[in-house]
Amino acid sequence: MTMMIPRELAYSVKRHLAMELTPRPWNLYAPGETLWWLVPTTQWPAYRHGKLAFSLAHDYPRKALLGRTDSLLEVDKVFAGLNIEKGYGKKAIEVDPSIKRKPHQIIDPDWLWFSLIEGKGPSLFSRLIESVSRSQRVYLYVIVLQVHDRETAYHKQHDAVVFSCHPDRLELMLDNKFPLSALKGCEKAKNFYELVDCLRTVNDYCWVDLYFGAHLRRDDVDIARLHADLLSHLMDWVV
Repeated sequence: MTMMIPRELAYSVKRHLAMELTPRPWNLYAPGETLWWLVPTTQWPAYRHGKLAFSLAHDYPRKALLGRTDSLLEVDKVFAGLNIEKGYGKKAIEVDPSIKRKPHQIIDPDWLWFSLIEGKGPSLFSRLIESVSRSQRVYLYVIVLQVHDRETAYHKQHDAVVFSCHPDRLELMLDNKFPLSALKGCEKAKNFYELVDCLRTVNDYCWVDLYFGAHLRRDDVDIARLHADLLSHLMDWVV
């Protein structure tokens, strides 16, 4: 059993899994408060990889929707789940030339994102949602940000949406009315296939973060049970 703080949760999960996963904080200067990832490599940044993520409400994914209907976001709980990212296309350099010095932010065919949205990816992820949602409440967040340096604290406007997941459907829970219009129409998605159709239209000037997971109470948690109920289902995507 361990206290539900992202840093301690990440290290406890790493010990339980006994796998070569690297704990990484979003904010090195506030490790006790920031989002933590478990990354399947020592490579950093690890945007191209699928990662386990643990965060409080003031961090992503819920940060993008705070101030709307916070009771739905269960801000007193901790998020635990999977994070998959879409990087910028090369055209983004036209808007922010500084990205040219950060080639790891430019997406290429090796990013896990393409395994998610192409080929068998949508079918496999749909089955994941179906399997996990049969036994617990899980959520699917999508956040889109305009081009900016991902390694800075400043963020421009964003689009954000969260669905509650069920074995036979996605159900819209909350969105931010999409000021960028990048996710416009995604709120109508009734399943992951329809959501992917929308995600494929997001252009090269936008970054996409997808999070799939659960909101967990901030008191003690049984790591073995968390692994059995949720994390074990996600590990095929932690690559």
